[in-house]
Amino acid sequence: SGDAREVHHFACLIGFGAAAVSPWLALDCVAATTRDEGGDDEAVAKAEARFVEAVNQGLLKVMSKMGISTIQSYRGA
Repeated sequence: SGDAREVHHFACLIGFGAAAVSPWLALDCVAATTRDEGGDDEAVAKAEARFVEAVNQGLLKVMSKMGISTIQSYRGA
């Protein structure tokens, strides 16, 4: 799904059984915003990496609050 942009969206998609989520629209928005602020390709890559890391940390926080230790036990729950 291209419209996932918040941690809640990713968690819901995984919870409903998605094996992978490709947030292409969110990454395009991050890239466009970075370029609008005068960033070059290196700045875009760093901004995208920060977005992915923030989503990863958010998913880890959601799963840990629910007592889930592996993504396999969360997927399709």
